[in-house]
Amino acid sequence: MTTIPEQPLTPAAPENDGRAATRLPTIPPHQHWLRLVAGLLAIAVGVAAFTWPEATLRVVAVLFGLNLVLTGFLRAGLLLFAPGHPMLNRVLGIVFGVLTGLIGLLCLRNLTASLAVLIALVAVGWLLDGLVQLVTAIGARGEKGSRWQLATAALMMAGAVVVLIWPKLGLGAFIFIGATVLVFCGIGMTISGIAGMRADHRATG
Repeated sequence: MTTIPEQPLTPAAPENDGRAATRLPTIPPHQHWLRLVAGLLAIAVGVAAFTWPEATLRVVAVLFGLNLVLTGFLRAGLLLFAPGHPMLNRVLGIVFGVLTGLIGLLCLRNLTASLAVLIALVAVGWLLDGLVQLVTAIGARGEKGSRWQLATAALMMAGAVVVLIWPKLGLGAFIFIGATVLVFCGIGMTISGIAGMRADHRATG
C-alpha cells in the first residue's frame, strides 16, 4: 500500500488582535516641536504687546516685526525639509513663508515709519502667514492638529482684513487687535503642535 507523505503544516495566520498596524507619521516629528515653539513665541509677543506700558510705534514695530521674521522663516524652513507634504503645498508654503519673513524685516527696518505703513506691513504679513498655515494644513489633512492649523489660519487672515479695512485705526486699537490675534493664534499653534507630538508618540509607541 502506497504511503501518502505527510504535508508540512502551514503556519496559521496570526489572529487579528484588534490593533491597527502602526502607521508612520507623514509629517516629520520635529515639525510639531517647532510649531509648538512658534505658538509659544506668538503668545509671548501678544502678551508683551498687551502689557507693555505706554507702548510706542517703535516698540510695536519691533514686536510684530520680530514675530513675522521668526515665524515666516521658520515655516519656510519646516516645509523645505518636510517630505510628507505634497510638492505644490511645499512650494507655496515656502514662498509665502519667505515673503512673511521679508515683511517682518521691513517692519524692523522702518521703525520710524507712520502707523499706516506699519499697519499695512503687518496686515500683509498676517495674510501671508495665514496662507502658509492654510497650505500646510491642507497638505497635512488627516494629521492630528491640522484642524487647529486651519482655525489659526482663518483667524490670522481675518485679523489682517479687519485692520486693513478699519479707517483711521489708532495705535491703541491696533495693539489690542494685533495682540489678541497673536495670543489666540499662538494658542492654536501650541495645541496643534502638542496634538501632533502625542499622535507621533502613540504611533511609535
